[in-house]
Amino acid sequence: MKALRTIMSLAILFCIIDAEAQKDDNFQAVVEKGKADLIEVLATGEQFNFDIEADAVKSAKADTGLPFHEMNFDQLLKYDEKGIQSTLQPESKKIIPLVSNESVVTTISISNVEGKYRVTDLINHQYGYELNQLPREAKKNNFKSLRIIYVPNLNTTIYTFNEKSYTSYGNRSLKEGMDTEELMKILKTDAIKFEKELGLQAKKGKLLN
Repeated sequence: MKALRTIMSLAILFCIIDAEAQKDDNFQAVVEKGKADLIEVLATGEQFNFDIEADAVKSAKADTGLPFHEMNFDQLLKYDEKGIQSTLQPESKKIIPLVSNESVVTTISISNVEGKYRVTDLINHQYGYELNQLPREAKKNNFKSLRIIYVPNLNTTIYTFNEKSYTSYGNRSLKEGMDTEELMKILKTDAIKFEKELGLQAKKGKLLN
């Protein structure tokens, strides 16, 4: 029930923010506006359960925007060890960690919509939790060089830093990095299995990620 209330609260929050969404060609201005709007809603929406405090967001600093890519599933199926980059679709948004006392309070997502930056996601608990689980080396310099990749159908998120990847896929620990090529071999094997068993249903839109 608590999870349901949180989901409903987030949906209401997004509607409120989206109705007042700022479109701008100044990336940092949109980040700050999104943060300010979030603080206002948290401070005045006490009847909703967001699992986050306005004061925590207020004291947090917006860190480097992390590139977010979705992996092309068809490219994964025929992956030939040319590097993870060869499977990625173009960057679709940036994930902005809001950090206080070396801990991610929450994240804001910023997308470029028809040449204008726009807040498209607020309070993503998954990113906040997982970024906090990463080892110190991946967090250094405000997460510089870190990239977030989502793998459709396998429904998993990968955090890449240098030649290492961090993921909870297959009950792995986000605290322990693994060779990216080794992970890609595992993902390809599982993708082929998925395609054989559920590929047709996925193409018909009968599966949800």
